[in-house]
Amino acid sequence: MTLRDRTRATLLAAALALPIPALAQAPAPNTPAGAGAPAISMDEARRIANENGMVRIEEISLDDGKWEIEGRDAAGAEIEIDLRATDGTVIKMERDRPAAAGVRP
Repeated sequence: MTLRDRTRATLLAAALALPIPALAQAPAPNTPAGAGAPAISMDEARRIANENGMVRIEEISLDDGKWEIEGRDAAGAEIEIDLRATDGTVIKMERDRPAAAGVRP
């Protein structure tokens, strides 16, 4: 083995012994909203909205670390739900009366 081959082998061994960069690690569970990718997917956000009474999703978007979901319930009432993107916690939920309910005198 030549000096050049030994040097290459030493450099390769040293490179393989280096620790994995922190960027390759998964984000900590308590990462603040808005930092990095959301922990829950859009499909998961849809499932949570369905579990909270939304039967028709009309709009869904990820904004400032939260999923913002707009849609309707079974009676046709408009629902808006905001979910924390890191863990799916419902932050806000608003429900309007359905148009069919009309205004009572």
